[in-house]
Amino acid sequence: NAPVLDPINATDPVSGQAEPGSTVTVTYPDGTTATVVAGTDGSWSVPNPGNLVDGDTVTATATDPAGNTSLPGT
Repeated sequence: NAPVLDPINATDPVSGQAEPGSTVTVTYPDGTTATVVAGTDGSWSVPNPGNLVDGDTVTATATDPAGNTSLPGT
């Protein structure tokens, strides 16, 4: 399943929910990425790059321990 992203603003960490234990890769509008492992409750969080503005699209994919990668969530 695609990860679910919480609402995003210019300052708060980018966070959301994914399958527990999956590796979440977040891609920012400028092409940079951040990676984190979802916790046992499925929650995850990565730093906000500080340059996000209204209308920017941030995507996230989740790769489960078996190596299956989800479609991107936005």
